[in-house]
Amino acid sequence: MSHKLNERLSHFEFPLGVRVINKIFKSYASKDFDADELLKNAQRKTGLDDFGDEFFITPLRKLIEDLNNSTEFHALGAFLLKNKIQINLINRLWSQYWLKQEPEILKPLPPKVLITGLQRTGTTFLQRLLGNLPEFRGVLSWEIVNPVPKSKKKNYYGMYEAQLAHKALNYIAPEFKSIHSVKHDSLEEEVVMMDHAFVSTATQAALHIPNYAKWLEQQDQTRAYQDLEMWLQFLMWREPAEKFLLLKSPHHMEYMDMFMSVFPDTKIIHTHRRPEKTLASYCSMVHSGKKLFMPSTDKHRIGKYWLEKDARLVRHCMKYREKHDDQFYDIAYKTLVNDPISTAQAIYDHLDIEWTDKHSSATEKFCVDHKKNKYGKHVYSLSDYGLTEEQVRADFEDYLEQYDSYLDYN
Repeated sequence: MSHKLNERLSHFEFPLGVRVINKIFKSYASKDFDADELLKNAQRKTGLDDFGDEFFITPLRKLIEDLNNSTEFHALGAFLLKNKIQINLINRLWSQYWLKQEPEILKPLPPKVLITGLQRTGTTFLQRLLGNLPEFRGVLSWEIVNPVPKSKKKNYYGMYEAQLAHKALNYIAPEFKSIHSVKHDSLEEEVVMMDHAFVSTATQAALHIPNYAKWLEQQDQTRAYQDLEMWLQFLMWREPAEKFLLLKSPHHMEYMDMFMSVFPDTKIIHTHRRPEKTLASYCSMVHSGKKLFMPSTDKHRIGKYWLEKDARLVRHCMKYREKHDDQFYDIAYKTLVNDPISTAQAIYDHLDIEWTDKHSSATEKFCVDHKKNKYGKHVYSLSDYGLTEEQVRADFEDYLEQYDSYLDYN
């Protein structure tokens, strides 16, 4: 290996417990994933056999084919991913059971508010800020793990599973919480629920699956969004929204026309920050998150992939906005972080919701409890990922020009 290549490769340092597990179960990392085996195991564990519409099997097989060909796992990572796929399949089986028992689950969803924008533009902070207020009902982290009861009683055990998953994350990658704080009862991106259809960007961030990613870019996502609608209907069945269902993800920027065809009554909040900052920060987040599955990563490969991916997200979203700009409400990252209370109040005005002193008190308390750098300062650099500011600006030239008034160097 050349010195230059060695500099850009990152071999993760794992805690003692992870190193022991990976050594004892070393052979597990080299075992291929088997789609048929995973499907049959899910049926055996539940005693159910109806997956409903089996459109998801093609992306599942495409994903597994590339996992077996492209991704190098450590033993714990292979186990975690296999378990995650298994849980998604089990959820699919139970969803069909409960739809037969309780057909009223498939009620129309309430009006929706979508927060979108490139990663690291304040979308999570804004999502949790608004989700702290009574008019909004977001998607909780534990609900993503278990959106449907996994028994013939209306019991939900996903909170416990999510707690274990977050403890594992904090143990394996303790620095991750300084980048993106995760708790079992915090709001997270509903796009992770699209992993039930095996089409989520979350999978691309966690693993090296280049062939699957290219294939997915060429697919119509409408059926996957209809599937997401079903999972959201399950959540509303358990706990309805008072006024708005709150959604959030950069993923939808690439498929905005398909998203809106399924969720046509959505109001969109678009956050903006200079991509030189967002890209470096997100590459650092991806690099840290990969520890859960992989023994090492190529940082330059991360940078190249997400530069191309994020530039494509922006292009698709800008093209959609050419005809539908009235659906969007734009927010500058600098404005959000410097004055979150006024930002929230402006959003309420835009949505024609009354803002009261109780809203001000709730947002003030939220901001005190969620101070920036609460879990440590997040340090990142474009150069770590083989990128330069000039390179990023060139790829985002049209975006920088069109949204210049919302951008700054913070």
